Amino acid sequence: MLGGLDIGLFAVLGLSAGILSGLFGIGGGMVIVPGLFYLFRLVNLPSDWLMHLAAGSSMCIMVFTSISSAWSHHLKGDVQWPIVRRILPTLAIGVALGKLLSCRLNSAYLECVFGLFLVFAALKILLNWLPKPKNPGEPSASLTHVVGTVLGFKSGVLGIGGGAISVPFLLYSGLPMSQASGTSAAFTLPIALVGTLSCLTLSNSDLVLPLVTGTIYWPAVALVAPLTMLGAPLGTRLCHQIPSAQLKRCFALFLLVIGLRLLLEFSQAFVKAG
Repeated sequence: MLGGLDIGLFAVLGLSAGILSGLFGIGGGMVIVPGLFYLFRLVNLPSDWLMHLAAGSSMCIMVFTSISSAWSHHLKGDVQWPIVRRILPTLAIGVALGKLLSCRLNSAYLECVFGLFLVFAALKILLNWLPKPKNPGEPSASLTHVVGTVLGFKSGVLGIGGGAISVPFLLYSGLPMSQASGTSAAFTLPIALVGTLSCLTLSNSDLVLPLVTGTIYWPAVALVAPLTMLGAPLGTRLCHQIPSAQLKRCFALFLLVIGLRLLLEFSQAFVKAG
């Protein structure tokens, strides 16, 4: 049973993830997964399954946030639906393969992979790396399929959306930033839907817990998802009041601290095991 403090912490995570999603245009998984990881430890869920449960629950939460985000971008005309339709098959295949692999990985190794990804994302933001866009036009079919598979696989393994890969890819393809963000937001919905279905059907049967289906912990979904949807509009309004460069640096440092902490915990566990 979750206590009042636990419920409050889940609610704070949801609101924070929603605000950060609105501020930075992310799906929220980079915040939700490590947040759930530590909260699941606090409520004494099995240590061997912490990252699996965090990634699976994050996928389910993203279904709700991505619907709101994709619809709002669609209303502004920012979603390039032909690209979404083209990438959808390989995106779905990549997510299913990623979830299939993640269910067979030890939670500690998932923790290490996620930590490395957060450090990479933080350094990319701090170094202000962006690809040089080519001439405007839709990306080629072959490149779209390759990116869709890689994007889906990474999202399936880590339980997050694909903005760290899809936005640079769309910018390189010649889309302006508004359309790159909107189209990337539309990618997140099929990722979340396929990922959630995979969490329910491809998970290891050794995990049997109350209020858990596959690797989805339903109390976390019920507490976090509504508040991410509430926080996103607040973040969108704040992003027009705070300098963009300052926001990016703060977010990058936040990711760097979380990533390094996850890597430190993995290294300590690895040394003890050795």
